[in-house]
Amino acid sequence: MIVAGADPGADGAVAFLDAETTRVLAIVDMPMAAGELMVRDLASELLAALDERRCGHVWIERQAPWAGGERRIGASSAFALGQRYMAIKAIAACHGWPIEIVSAAKWKRHFSIAADKALALDCAGRLLPEDSGLWTARRGYCTRARAIGRAEAALIGLYGIRSVNAIARGKAA
Repeated sequence: MIVAGADPGADGAVAFLDAETTRVLAIVDMPMAAGELMVRDLASELLAALDERRCGHVWIERQAPWAGGERRIGASSAFALGQRYMAIKAIAACHGWPIEIVSAAKWKRHFSIAADKALALDCAGRLLPEDSGLWTARRGYCTRARAIGRAEAALIGLYGIRSVNAIARGKAA
């Protein structure tokens, strides 16, 4: 079964993983133009990445721009974040892909990652070493921010696989 993990941030991505092998099959970056998500492009790129296969489940990181703490974003940034979050949910719903929303705190706690986003790169590299080239920052190919978004998307998908497997074994995720 193919599953997906989605990080809806501006530098986020959607990662498709094979649930049996936990290999990353494809990563689709959020297509942005002048700060706006190109929804039609995102939908077509997601379907192209699946190559006529079906996605069995999508885990999407819950967005909380007004949550407590020191880091807050402005109203227009919060609106754009909500647009990307809802675009992923709508695309999944239109194609009949089951959706589960997971908080960043929950999936990061599962992998023992602190709030520091850069730790996702190291964790994804350790847990998915064969696919680490997909989130390696390289000039002209992938910025560090984009690499972090890709790594987080892959980890969200891996979290989903592990949580389903834990439920199947009768253990809490």
